[in-house]
Amino acid sequence: MLKKIILIASLIGLTVPAFAATQCGPFYLKADKSGWFSVNGERAKTQKVTFAKEKGDYDNATVKLLVKNSKAPGMVEMEQTTRNGKGLLRAEIVRTSQSQIRIRGDYDCEPAK
Repeated sequence: MLKKIILIASLIGLTVPAFAATQCGPFYLKADKSGWFSVNGERAKTQKVTFAKEKGDYDNATVKLLVKNSKAPGMVEMEQTTRNGKGLLRAEIVRTSQSQIRIRGDYDCEPAK
């Protein structure tokens, strides 16, 4: 059992760095060594990674994140989809009531420099 956990942890450690830092509009996404993503330096509160083809293939994956909004109070819900190396980020401010205006945007992603 312990060998399986060590193997899984080492495989995650090898695959996460494959997701290089990405710039999507005003958002800078980067994965740390533990596998958690950060956006503009703010660590995600929740995340879910879904692979389209095979596990560990970040060139064909969807990453859903919930991140603290760095420019205003509240949270931002994000979905970064990468297919064949091309990325798209959908971001939406989480509303606390139905009367608030919906703010969302779509951004093309490219490797950060």
